[in-house]
Amino acid sequence: MTPFFGPNGTNFDALIHPQTAGDRTNAFLLREKFKIDPEFAKKVDAEWGPLDWRLPEAHAIYWGAFGLAQAKKHPDKVNADDLIKLRRNIYQSMLQAFHHGRIIRNLFNQAYELVPNLDLVSKVNDAYEKMYAEETQPNMRDGIQKAHRYFLGDAVYMLYEDNRVAEAADWYRYLARKYPDNNTLNGNPNSRPSQLTFEQYAIARVQEDVGDTSQERTTAAVEGLLARAYYELAKGQDDRYVAFKRMAGKIYENYQTQTANFQGANTRIILPAFADLNRTVLNRLLDTQKGMLFAARAVLRTQLGMPPETNASPATAGSTNAPATAISPATNAPASTSK
Repeated sequence: MTPFFGPNGTNFDALIHPQTAGDRTNAFLLREKFKIDPEFAKKVDAEWGPLDWRLPEAHAIYWGAFGLAQAKKHPDKVNADDLIKLRRNIYQSMLQAFHHGRIIRNLFNQAYELVPNLDLVSKVNDAYEKMYAEETQPNMRDGIQKAHRYFLGDAVYMLYEDNRVAEAADWYRYLARKYPDNNTLNGNPNSRPSQLTFEQYAIARVQEDVGDTSQERTTAAVEGLLARAYYELAKGQDDRYVAFKRMAGKIYENYQTQTANFQGANTRIILPAFADLNRTVLNRLLDTQKGMLFAARAVLRTQLGMPPETNASPATAGSTNAPATAISPATNAPASTSK
């Protein structure tokens, strides 16, 4: 779809009002071969986007919307079971676009990655609300509501994960108003919105259970979040770095609080110091043999104010280098947001 919709997936004007021979050919092929009307696609994008039309979710939403539009013109040819399929096309594909509807290029491995499109959160919510309002079958309406509830939980967690804390709090309040009597965590009967703050909920999504006191699982979760934080920092995603670093600190603190009464009796459940876990992760990522690629290591060192790798040269930059300089123990207290 890139030749039609351009490098950002939103090139409608050249398709609707082609000025060059290439644009006219693209517009013709899009209409005749792929049966997509760019004017209707632009309307769909205005209602449900912005979407990236290089990705399949945008096209699934297009055909769902097109089907619903045709159904209104020919009500005698439609039954209710047809309509719920079209509605699912829209709200399920909107959810997928929210989860991975944005393309970014990873400069270190020259590959493309699909990442969340968190700017769609209100549009995805609108999709559930609108499809619920239009649906007439009670059992289908129940299914839409259940899916809506799960989406709101994802939205809170993913916004918090992206350091969009104020938005996460707003959507958690919305979830609490909309579904006050439903638990937010699978298998936890005491996780209604009135029983957990949004931050406790977000942390529990990583830990799976707020009361989890497994040393091994908590250590793995903290180290995993720290690694993700540093990968995001190397890619220039500073806000996500801050968010993952903060979540690692919160999970660490939560574990320490949960196990405070048992540490005297069983020292095996005490976690290593947060600074030690942080140092372990950084040393692993900056290892010249098994760590990140050289370019990523160089960026990460610059971002953290560390000296360059020793004995590095252009001839060896693409392979391995001398051992990295040792990491200072003073790299971040648990909840710190500094680099």
